This record gives sequence, structure tokens and C-alpha cells, in this order.
Amino acid sequence: MGIFLGIWIMSDDPAISYSPHYVAFLDVLGFKKLVMSEKPADLKKISEYFDLVQKSTETLKASNDGVPIGSIVISDSVILSISSGSDPNENLQRLRDLCIAVRDIQFGLAKDNIWMRGGISHGNAFCPINEQQVVGPAYAQAYRLEQEHAKHPRVVLDNRIIKDVKLRSAGALIKRLNESLAKMPNYDISDRNIVFQWSHAGYQKWGITQDVAMFVDYLAPAFQDCSTLAMIIENIEECIYSDNGIYPKYRWVVDYLRASCKHYINDVPSCPDKSELRKLFSLLEDL
Repeated sequence: MGIFLGIWIMSDDPAISYSPHYVAFLDVLGFKKLVMSEKPADLKKISEYFDLVQKSTETLKASNDGVPIGSIVISDSVILSISSGSDPNENLQRLRDLCIAVRDIQFGLAKDNIWMRGGISHGNAFCPINEQQVVGPAYAQAYRLEQEHAKHPRVVLDNRIIKDVKLRSAGALIKRLNESLAKMPNYDISDRNIVFQWSHAGYQKWGITQDVAMFVDYLAPAFQDCSTLAMIIENIEECIYSDNGIYPKYRWVVDYLRASCKHYINDVPSCPDKSELRKLFSLLEDL
């Protein structure tokens, strides 16, 4: 499959000038089926998808005063971009904000049983803020990550970002992204889990295969509210065996939830309702 190098909606063309950006390319799985459906519930899902993306991008823009942020939504594809500079710490914060926006979009859609996959990359790109345009190596790499490496409902981060922010390993980057604001007075614990941590206290998390270095931990917010987690599990139960072609995608989500559930039960003392989590874990075990 060829690489989709850019989106270009013609206007008064500005001169192309590349600059460093973080770029996220997101794709809604099964969107064609929703579009072709005439069911009111499916049409409502499409409307909610566009509303959620708009709200999440507006939140991202509000959190980065003075920083150029771009967003393009075309059918089942969402492209987000944020400029980067020469300061590794500032770049980490911008990458973190972008990952939070991606997480919010993915989590919001998952509650409606709409699943996304994608990639986040860093590099040169041309993303004029007032134009629906994006082109460049960073966009091409984000698209490649979605096509070739995401595979399941997840958004993977480009391994090359590690060196770009002057770190030595994926584990070090995950730690920085998850804990960079931990000492701030208004730190919200729900923002601690931005990128999935493969291990805890030196032990590998149980039940999930580490086939990529980093992905956005988009279902972490579900563990703040067991009713939301139960709803997501119910969505999976309804669909996982409906088609052999989609089984591997739902199977991966089940494994991801099982690993997370086990972690919250065993390793998080402040987890609000462990008895309910154990019941939900049993449901996941039976899938």
C-alpha cells in the first residue's frame, strides 16, 4: 500500500515551508459501515463523533496559548498537529497535550463503541493553521504508523520521538509523559496515565503482548468509574464474535483491559471499587 503524503484543499496557495511538528493521524474503524447505515442510532454516532473531535481539539488549543495547533477532519480521518521547538522539556509538554487530546477522542468514541487507530510522529511538516492542509515527512510517517503498525484500536507513538526529546528509552519517555505534571498543585490524577506503561515496580504487566514500544492509554479513564468500564465491556461483548474479520481487533482490546484491570486491582491502593473491578475482570476472562 502506498503512503498518503498529504491533504491539500486548494485556496490561495502559500509557499510551502517545512518546520518541526508533532502530527497525529487518526482513523475510525468501521466508519464506512456507519456511513452506509440509515439507522438513526448510527447517524447519531456520526454526529457525536464530529462533536467530540471538535470539543477535544478546542480543549487542546485552549491549553496551549500562543502555540499554533492544527486540526483537520475529513470523513473518518482526523489529523492533529502542534509545532515543536528546540527545548526538549517544552516539546515534551506539547507532545503530552497532543496525547491527551488523542486519548480524550479515543475514550469518548469507545464509550459509543466506535474505535480508532492511528499514529503520532515528529518531524518536518507544513500545517498552515488557517488552511485545511498538511503535507510533509511527519504526516507521512504518522499515516504509515496507522497503516502498518497500529493494527488494533490504538494510537502508537513513533519510536524516533525518544531521541528527539533527548531520552534513552521508551520507558523513560513514557515516565516523563505520565508524570511530568505530578508536582503541580492542580495536578489531576486522571492525567497520570497518558501513555500505556508496560511494567509496574519492575514487573511486566500480565496478559498483553508488547509488540509496540508506546501507545496512548486511552481506556485508563474508564477505571475512574466502573459503570463506564462495564458499558465498554458490554459493547465488546455485543461485537467481538459478530465477524471473524474484526475478532482480532476486539481481542486486543480485551487483553489491554485485562492487563489494566489486573494492574488496578493489585497495584493501585487508591482504586475506588476493587470488588466491582474483580467482577468486571471475570467478565473479561470469559470473553
